[in-house]
Amino acid sequence: MVYWNKDAIYALASYKILAWPVGVWPIEDNIFCSKMRYLFAIVTEIFLTITLLMDVYLACENSSVDPIDTYVVTSSAVLVFVKLTMLQIQRSAFSTCLHSAIQDWCSIKDPKSREIMIQHARAAKIISLSLFYCGFVSLMFYLLRLLPFVNATANERTFVLPMSCLFKSISNLQYVFISFYQVIQLLIAYAGNCCTDGMFVGVTMHLCGQFELLMIDFQQIARRKYKRKGGSIVEEFVVRHRKLLKLTANIENTYSIIILMQIITSAILICMTGFGFIISWHIHDTFMTMKSIVIMIVMLLQCFLYSYAGDNLRDQSEALSFALYDCNWCDFSPNDIRDLAFIMIKTNIPIRLTAGKFFYVTRATFTDILKTAVSYLSALRVMIEKQETNY
Repeated sequence: MVYWNKDAIYALASYKILAWPVGVWPIEDNIFCSKMRYLFAIVTEIFLTITLLMDVYLACENSSVDPIDTYVVTSSAVLVFVKLTMLQIQRSAFSTCLHSAIQDWCSIKDPKSREIMIQHARAAKIISLSLFYCGFVSLMFYLLRLLPFVNATANERTFVLPMSCLFKSISNLQYVFISFYQVIQLLIAYAGNCCTDGMFVGVTMHLCGQFELLMIDFQQIARRKYKRKGGSIVEEFVVRHRKLLKLTANIENTYSIIILMQIITSAILICMTGFGFIISWHIHDTFMTMKSIVIMIVMLLQCFLYSYAGDNLRDQSEALSFALYDCNWCDFSPNDIRDLAFIMIKTNIPIRLTAGKFFYVTRATFTDILKTAVSYLSALRVMIEKQETNY
C-alpha cells in the first residue's frame, strides 16, 4: 500500500482519476482488475476503429456529411491503443517513476525545496488541466448530436458517431444500446489520451524539480562538505544523479513511441481540422467552426505538453554542470576536484527525450509543427478564395 500525503495528492491525484478507469495506473494493488479494465478499453477502441473504417468503406450518404469527424475519432482511437499498450508494456518501469515521485513528496522536509517542487507540480497541473478541460469540451461537441435540436432532420436517428450505414434497420432498444456504447467509446478515447499525456507531464516536471534541487545542492557543496567533517560527499551526489538518470531513461523508454505517434497524428489532424475550419467559416456553420477550433486547440496542447516538459528537462540537466563549476571547488582537495571533474563530464551530456529515437522533443518541435500547419492553412485559404472568385 502506497502512502500519499497531501502534497502527493495535489501533484498526482488528478492523473489517477483518468488513468484508473482504463487500467493504466501502474501502482495499483489489484493487477488483475487493472488488466481487465485495460483489455476492455483496448477492445472498445478496436471496435470503434473497425466500425468507423467500415462506414467509410461503405460510403454511405449520411456518413459523408462530416468526414473529418471520422478521421479525428479514428486517429484518437488508434492513439489510445498505442498509448495504453506502451504503458502496459512499460508498467514496471513507469511505476518506478511514480513510486519515486510519491516518496519524494513524503520525504521532503525543507520548506524551500518543497516550494520548488510545488512550482513544478503547479506548472504541470496548469498544462494538463487545460488539456483535460479542452478535451472534455471537444467530447461534448460530439455528444450534442444526441440532442434533437442539433440535427435538422429530427425524424431520423442520429448517432454519436457517423455509423448510419452499419445500423440502418435496428430496433429502438438496439439504437439506445448502440448510442450508449458509442458514448463509452468516446469517454475511453478521452480518458486514454488525456491520462497518458497528463501522467507524462506530471512525472517529467517532477523530475525537473528534482534536477533543480540537485543543482542547488551542487551550488552549496562546499558548505555541506565542511558540515560533514570527513568522508566523501561526492558519492552522495553521484547516487542521486544516477537515480535521476535512470528515472529519465524509464520515461524515455515508455513514451518514445507515444511521442512519435502523437506528433505525427497531431500534425495531420491540425491540418485536417484547419481545413474543416476554413470550409465551415465560409459557409457560416457556427457549430462546426467552434468544434474545429476546440479540436485544434487540443492537438496543439498535446504537442506543446510534450515539447515543454522535454525542453525543461533538458535545461535543468544542463544547469547541473554550470552549478558545479560555480561552486568553491578550488578550495577542495585534489582528489575531490578530480571527482567533481568526472561529474561535470557526465553532466555535460544533456538529457533529451526523443520521438521514436528519431529526433529530440523540444520547444522547436512545437514551433515547427505550428509553422507548418499555419503555412498549409494559409495556402489553403488562398486557394479556396480564388475558387470562389472564379465561380
